[in-house]
Amino acid sequence: MPWLRMLVFHLRLFGKNTYFSQLMVTSTLSILALQLLAAHGNGAPDGEPLWLRAGMVGTWSVCTVAAGMIGFQRFQGTLVHLLMTPSSPSRTLLPLVASAATFGLLAFPLAGLGSAVFGRVPSAGSWTVLALGVLLFWLSCLSISSLVSAVFVLTPNAITYEGLLTVPLVLLSGVFGIPAAVPSAVVTLTYALPTTPAVRIVLDQPTGTELATLVLACVGLCLLWGAAARWALSRAARRARVTGTLEVV
Repeated sequence: MPWLRMLVFHLRLFGKNTYFSQLMVTSTLSILALQLLAAHGNGAPDGEPLWLRAGMVGTWSVCTVAAGMIGFQRFQGTLVHLLMTPSSPSRTLLPLVASAATFGLLAFPLAGLGSAVFGRVPSAGSWTVLALGVLLFWLSCLSISSLVSAVFVLTPNAITYEGLLTVPLVLLSGVFGIPAAVPSAVVTLTYALPTTPAVRIVLDQPTGTELATLVLACVGLCLLWGAAARWALSRAARRARVTGTLEVV
């Protein structure tokens, strides 16, 4: 419950920032508009999951701000209060990072509404499987952004690099598919990202053994990325508290 209260607190502050709201709206609707334009030119059927792709891009676009969130807390002078507590750094900083991933989920209903306005009513093969896929996609984005925020706190230019994080993950995760020319070895490496199985669940909505395999793969990868993020945060906290080589004010 304390963790949830901290998440709600950070989420309310996050939502009041107009930059984050505009980022979510523009990144989601722009990708949706580009897909609708391409679909109109190619005569793509109405069953294409255009709104799901736009929702995932919008969600991750918001998550990329996690790269500079901890550094921004340092700029505001609040990072020292988050770190200098009896609780572990991961426990106090995770709700901060999770606020970005949670707020980003609004991209899915926004994309669905935008798609309906343009005459493509959102549909799904199984809404239950889709809901599970969106939940796993949120968990995947959270695990990746947690590690990103822990690593990027070491550089004062983290906010500058935020924009460079969106495209690689979207392409490697297969949101828009993997080109046939890509070597199979590279395709296999993309499964090091927890978002890759989550994207497959969202777009393909499989059942049975395939669904169970993808769920287990996604959860396992999220745990690995989460463990790496916790280790990185612990190292950063040690540099701040013990060696004094990382400034927190």
